[in-house]
Amino acid sequence: MNRSSKGFGLTGVAVAVLLMIVTAAFGTSAQSAELSTEVQQITSK
Repeated sequence: MNRSSKGFGLTGVAVAVLLMIVTAAFGTSAQSAELSTEVQQITSK
């Protein structure tokens, strides 16, 4: 029981870290995409 609960906890931590990395990557990519579109609009003018 103790080993399984510990393993589950480690798995939960790994999943949480992966989710944080994915959300951070999506957030930075979305910001960079918005910045690139703004730059393109400014340069097109």
